[in-house]
Order: sequence, then C-alpha cells, then structure tokens
Amino acid sequence: MSKNEDAAANEQVIDRTNQATRDPQETQDETSAEHEAPSVARTGPLTEAKLFGRQTPPAAGAPADAPPHVHGGAGSSYRALTGLLCSYALLIVGNGLFQTLIPLRILQSGYPTIVIGLIQSCYYAGFILGAVFNRRLIDRIGQHRTFVAFSAAASILALAFGAAQSPWTLGAVRLLTGFAFMGLYTSIESWLNGTVENEKRGQVFGSYAAINYLAVGTGQFLLNVGAGSGGQQFSIAAALFAAAVMPVTLLEGWPVKVADETLHRVPARTWRESVREMRASAPLAVPGCILAGFIYSSFYAMMPVYLERAGFSTSELATFMGVALIGALVPQWPMGRLSDKVDRRRLVYFTASTSAALSLVLFCFDVRVITWVATLVYVAVTFTQYGLIVSHVQDRTEAHHRVAISALLLALFSFGGMAGPALASALMTIVGPSGLFLFNALSCAMLALSARRALGIHLRSSQAQT
Repeated sequence: MSKNEDAAANEQVIDRTNQATRDPQETQDETSAEHEAPSVARTGPLTEAKLFGRQTPPAAGAPADAPPHVHGGAGSSYRALTGLLCSYALLIVGNGLFQTLIPLRILQSGYPTIVIGLIQSCYYAGFILGAVFNRRLIDRIGQHRTFVAFSAAASILALAFGAAQSPWTLGAVRLLTGFAFMGLYTSIESWLNGTVENEKRGQVFGSYAAINYLAVGTGQFLLNVGAGSGGQQFSIAAALFAAAVMPVTLLEGWPVKVADETLHRVPARTWRESVREMRASAPLAVPGCILAGFIYSSFYAMMPVYLERAGFSTSELATFMGVALIGALVPQWPMGRLSDKVDRRRLVYFTASTSAALSLVLFCFDVRVITWVATLVYVAVTFTQYGLIVSHVQDRTEAHHRVAISALLLALFSFGGMAGPALASALMTIVGPSGLFLFNALSCAMLALSARRALGIHLRSSQAQT
C-alpha cells in the first residue's frame, strides 16, 4: 500500500472515530440542517451559480443558513444595482430608438411590407438562439463580462444595420441583435435575482418594468434628432448601447462567481419535462406566452409601418409611439396590486377581451382621433398581460424550478415574437395597413379564450376535489 493510500485510510478511521464520539444532539442538529438547507436555498437570494442549476456551499465561517451575497455587504449591493439599472435605462432608450428606426429604414429602401415583417421576426429568432446558448456563456464568464461584451456587440450591430442594404444582410444583423439582447436581458435579470432579497424582489422588478417602458418611450422622441439623416440616428443608438457599459463598470459590487470545483450539480430538467409539468399546473402558460409574443412584437415591429402608411410624419410618429409606450407604465403597478387580490386568469380574460374590442374599433375606423385614443387605451391594457401570465405561472411553480420555468416562458414568448411580425405583415399585405389591427384582434381573442378555458379547467378540478 502506498503512503497516500495509508494516509487516506488513517483519515477515514479518524473520521469514523470522531463521528462515533460526537454528541447525539449535535449529530441530530447537523442532520436537521442538511434537510433544511435546500429550503433555505430556495427562499434566499439567488447566486449566479444557483441560477444555472448548481448549489453553492456556504462560505467558510458563515452560518449554514446565510445565503451567499455579493461582495461588500448591503451597501455595495445597492450601489451595484443603481449602476445596473442606469445601464439598463441607457440600453433600453437606445433599443427603443433602434426598434422604430428599423422598419422606417427598410421602408425607405423600398421593400414590401412582408419583407419588413420577416426581417423583424429575425430578432426573436435570435432570442430563441440566445436562450439556448447564452446561459452557458454567462455560466462561464459571469454576468458583468457578458453585459459588457453584448453591449459592445449591440453598438456594432446598430451601425451595421444603418450601413447594410441587402434584405438578407439586414435579416442577419437583426438575428444577431436578438441574440445579443437575449444575453443582455438574461445577465441583467439573473443579476437582479441574485442580488435582492425575496421581500424586496417585487419592488426591484417593479422598478425594472417601469424603467423599461419609460426608457423605450423616451427613445421614440430621439427620432426627431438628426431627422433626415438615418445614419445619424443609428449612430445615436450605437452610442447609447456603448454608454450603457459605463455606469455598470464604474461601480463596485459584481455578482459572486463561484468556482466550479466548489459546487455540485443539480439534476438538469429537459425542456419537455418543464413544458409537461407547466401545462399540468398552469394550462394558460403555453398559449398565453406565445400569444403575448404575437401581440407585443406586432406592435413594436409593425405599428410604425401602419403609422407611416397612414400619413403620419416622422415627428408625429415619434410622438405617437413615445406617448403610447410611456403610457404603458401607468397601469403596471395598479394591475399588479389588483392581480394579488383577483384570480390572474380572470384578469387576463378581461384585459384580452378589451384589447380585442379596441383592435376591432381601430380596424373599422381609420380616423386620426380614434387611432390616438384607442391605441393609447389598447397599449395601457394590453401591455399588462405578459406580466399577469408569468405571475400566474410562477404562483404554481416550486421555488427551485422558477429559474428554469422563467427561461422557458421567455423562450415561448420569443417563439410568438418570431412568428407575430411575419403573420401581421402578411395580413397587412392582403387587407391593407389596417390588417395589423385585425391580427391584433384575432390574437387577443384567442388569448381571452385560452384564459377562459384555463378558468374552466380550474373550476372542474375544484369541483372534482370537493
């Protein structure tokens, strides 16, 4: 027997001796702690490692129930969040401008509406690719380096879109932009999840949603800057993407990156298993997320096309989109509060039915005043639906499965986002520009029916149990 083997054998004997001489109460406490640890891990703040299916052991000298946190204590955590949210705001202002510039840029090139829809769909195809590959990248290099890399990539892609001419090149750039933004959103949201405590998670994510709508609406008004020179406006979007790197890199408090050798893997769940369990617990999840993708993406991608075809000037279009999207943040908090008291599926049913009715009004009446009023109400009502659906699904999801389910919901939304602009542009080609509202009416009606069906399944299940 070698010296190493002798040493290992001696250590095992010592361990068994120590275990035999331990106080029974101490052994019982340790066993209890082992059983309680998963529960604590599920309820505490998430670390980067836990977000990707791995468990993080407590740091040396730390209590067993103390969840890992970012370096530097609570103060540095909030300083890091301030930098992250400022960076996010700059990023979304740039993306709000970029998203509206894209259809206008393609229209100026003389391409038909269906080509605009297909190019816009490539953005969400990039999202789906990003959902598959970006988590591995973040797992390897961390959220902060991923954020910096993809912000730089988004800046380069904005300039590339402004210079490209071929629809194939424009589609490829849009695909890569979706891939980059999926990486950015994943790094931001996993960073937030890993930094905040459960009791403050709703406040932080409420701020996150409010910043999104305020920033994307503000970006619309930048269409009036450098009007007449599309290259200038694409340069502004690229500059904002690059500027987003500054706040997050100038503040301390990066998320903890735990070494792989100190972790043990949690059994992975396949997409099929996640879908099957989610459909059983929340039948609204799959159709709801896909239809929400239809509705949201068609507005962002094709509403500027409708407005341009309806005779809106660039200045009027910028004002219209800006006011509509900033108005979308107004009902977010009241609707979220109401959804804590009323069945979320019932709220989805009523909001989707209202959205369908407003879409039919817009389809039937091509009057400037009606377009303004009905669209503002439509956006305020409709843009609460995805949050309601996600909250409903998370209500029925075990805590240790929430990250996987969140990724799946985003992938389903991206699938709907990929198909939505293509289908909407096809109807606009057949019916005319107002075909966008017919597509919205059909999508919202199907969402209302899906919510009503989910309510019926719940009612029958409750009756069967009683």
